Amino acid sequence: MKRDQYPTFLDWWFVNEEEYSALSDAQDGNLVPLAELIEAKGQLATIEAREFVASRLKGEKQKKVGAKRTIAQQAKEVGILGLIRDIQKKLGCGEHTARAVFLDRHSDICSNEETLKTYIRRAKLTLEEAFGRKPPPLVQKGPHSEPE
Repeated sequence: MKRDQYPTFLDWWFVNEEEYSALSDAQDGNLVPLAELIEAKGQLATIEAREFVASRLKGEKQKKVGAKRTIAQQAKEVGILGLIRDIQKKLGCGEHTARAVFLDRHSDICSNEETLKTYIRRAKLTLEEAFGRKPPPLVQKGPHSEPE
């Protein structure tokens, strides 16, 4: 079936999730999943995947799409932001305190304050690009609020 035969793009995406996942990997630099998909199925159902393969075969330079970070890196950053916000909710604290607690609890994920700040900043930007706004603060600022 073709895309216009599905009621919504989400229905189309669900049917072709494997291809979109392989395309995402290819855009991040790992061409193997897309190549294996082509070998297994013999064709590409999505316009996006066909355009990607055609441009590569023509030797065109790959267009930079969105952020330079991989999807996996963006997911890691958003996941870390989620953990920070969970700490804030449980302890009723600001982001500054939550970062310190995170570093104590999750040194295996990130053990550097500056790196953690960068992950959080990038996660907020990723969410802003996706939803058109940054996530709102959990704790309201007052005259004696802790620093960010």
